[in-house]
This record gives sequence, structure tokens and C-alpha cells, in this order.
Amino acid sequence: MTKDPATAFDRIVYLFQGGGALGAYQAGVFKCLHEHGYTPNWLIATSIGSINSAIIVGNSPEQRVNKLEEFWHSIATKIPPAPDTVNNIYMERWQHFLSAFITETIGQPGFFKPRWWNPWWSTESTVDKLSYYDTSELRDTLMRFIDFDRINEKKIRLSMGAVRVATGKLVYFDNTKHIITPEHIMASAALPPGFPAISVDGGMYWDGGVHSNTQINLLGTDDQPIRTLCFMVHLFNSFGHRPAAMDDVLKRQKDISYSSHHLLFIKAYEKLHNLKHAIRILSEHLPEEKKQDPRLQKLINLGQCGVIQLARFHYQGKLSDLSTKDFDFSLPSIMDHMQCGYVDVAKTLKNPPWAKPQHGDSGIVIHELSDEPINDDDPFV
Repeated sequence: MTKDPATAFDRIVYLFQGGGALGAYQAGVFKCLHEHGYTPNWLIATSIGSINSAIIVGNSPEQRVNKLEEFWHSIATKIPPAPDTVNNIYMERWQHFLSAFITETIGQPGFFKPRWWNPWWSTESTVDKLSYYDTSELRDTLMRFIDFDRINEKKIRLSMGAVRVATGKLVYFDNTKHIITPEHIMASAALPPGFPAISVDGGMYWDGGVHSNTQINLLGTDDQPIRTLCFMVHLFNSFGHRPAAMDDVLKRQKDISYSSHHLLFIKAYEKLHNLKHAIRILSEHLPEEKKQDPRLQKLINLGQCGVIQLARFHYQGKLSDLSTKDFDFSLPSIMDHMQCGYVDVAKTLKNPPWAKPQHGDSGIVIHELSDEPINDDDPFV
């Protein structure tokens, strides 16, 4: 690893997925990378990832980790950890169940609380009221942990995915194009039917995870001819074992649904890069007078492409995790997620794969860092 990792790349990007309480894992990942000098130039996120990203961008470098940890402590359910016994996995599962039950019943402080009426009783309501929980108190929490003036200085780019309810269109609230307010963050984290749609500039928006839980497509459409290192931090594991109980089925279904098929994007990007590379090679064989032709110059410009290295970390989970893991906000679970994220990065930084020489002319290189894919006997693979 170079002494200053930023010198090896023109741009460092953090890409944070949604995942509720599992977002504490992203805080642990960021803490370790921050300690080793991987300062982001751009954060792309949705849902809880948008909240984490906004806290990072909206604070000075020396305050970012502290503010992230303070935020997670402030919304956590303060219950004791499971006792360390022989049958600890069962005690942990009981703790996870209790924590999720508390969240469902009374919500989380400074984040959301249940509505006093059942939204199913509403027949003529509005989309900002049709939800099981009210998130209005999240606004005050965001104001407490985020300096919005700092975000809107645009020194670090922040892009947060959201979906417009009326059209189903995926949009990005981007501080290079918009003045970011608490409502932009809340809209990006408004996952229905739990949370209500949020009004932004007259439009109603839901969580970007409704469209895609990993906003990697934005990185691909911003393909500049530069060297990019992107830390993808996923909270749901696309790899897994066959379920052995009904809760395993629910957990596996949720993991697959929200893991987002990022590999499909990567394959598409590779094909696009190969075409751009072919244009560049062909343009090098054109006579100089041909290169001055305005029509050919437009084609030649299509051959500009950069190299992206994707370092993918993701929360692997524990045997005791339940299908309710994304709304288990107990302090012991939050602390465990943070520690897992920190440890995963610390192990990788002993010999970071992105610091090794890259051979060939690949436009995108992916590093799976948290585990190896699960082997299965699928005859169609």
C-alpha cells in the first residue's frame, strides 16, 4: 500500500447500500478506511446509506467518525447483550427477536415512531401519511448531526438515490445540482410501507431501494478517463446457504432481493468499456487529417474511458441473525456491526488488492473482500 493512497487514484468513491440497522456496518468500514487515509471525493448512496453518507460529507474530517458513532448510539435500543453461555446462539436469537419486537412496537428514538392509527383504515389519504411509522422526528436528528452548509459547499460530491412516487423514476439528489436539505435525505430513506413518502420541491419521493438498493449505475454513467477506487459497502449478502428453517427462508429471500445484482451492471460496463477501447485503438490508426474531421472527432471522443477498481465489502452476518436483522437496532447488535465492518477492512488493508499491479486493459476490476462465493450444485451455472 502506498503511504498516501489518494496518490494512486484520481478519485475515491464510497458506495453505500440501504439496509436499516445493518448500516452500522458501513460506519465501521468508513472508520477503518478513514484512519488509513482513504478520503472520499464522492459518496453515492440510498436509504440508511444516504444518512451515513450525509453525516460524513456534512462534518469536518476530524469529526466524521465521532458523529457517525454518536448518531448510531443515539438511535439504538439500550438493552443488555446476550449472556456468554454454552447455548449463546439461542440467547443471541432471543435478544435479536426482542429488539426487533421493541422496534416494531415503539419505533426508534430520534428516527421513527408508530402512527396512532392503522393506515389500512385510511381510504382517502395522502402518500405522505400512508405508512406504519412517522419519521418526522428524523429531521431534528439530521439537523443535530449534519452541517448542511458544509454539504452544500460541494467540496465532496454527495449523490442520494430516490424514486418519484408518481412516475417510478429513479432520481439523484446531488449536491452539485441541488441545495441539499434534511428532506432530500429523508426521501432517500423513505422505504414504504414502513415509512411515508417525503415531499421535495412539490414531488413525493420514496427510498431509492424501491428501484435499486445499490446505486452503482450512477458511477458507470459518470465514466471519466480517470483512475477510480470505489468502496462498495453492501449490507445484504447475495451469497448464502440453503435455508433450514422458515426464518432462514425469509432471511435468504430478503438478502437476495436487496443485494442488487451489481454483477450484471459490471458485465454491461465491461462490454461498454471494450467498445470504447476499440474506438480508441482504431482512432490511433487514423491519419491526422481525418482526426480533424468534426464528425470523426465526436466518435473519437466516445473512446475516452477510465479504469474503476471496485472493492466490495459486505456484512456477512452471524448464525444467530434472524430475518428481522435490518430492524434489530439493539445497541449490542449495532456495536457488533460496527466492529465487523472495521475488522473486515483492517484484514484487507494488510495486503490491499487494489495496490497490486493490474494486468491487461480491463475497464473495471472487482475485488470481493468479505468472503468467497458459495458453491452450489446448480446444473445451470
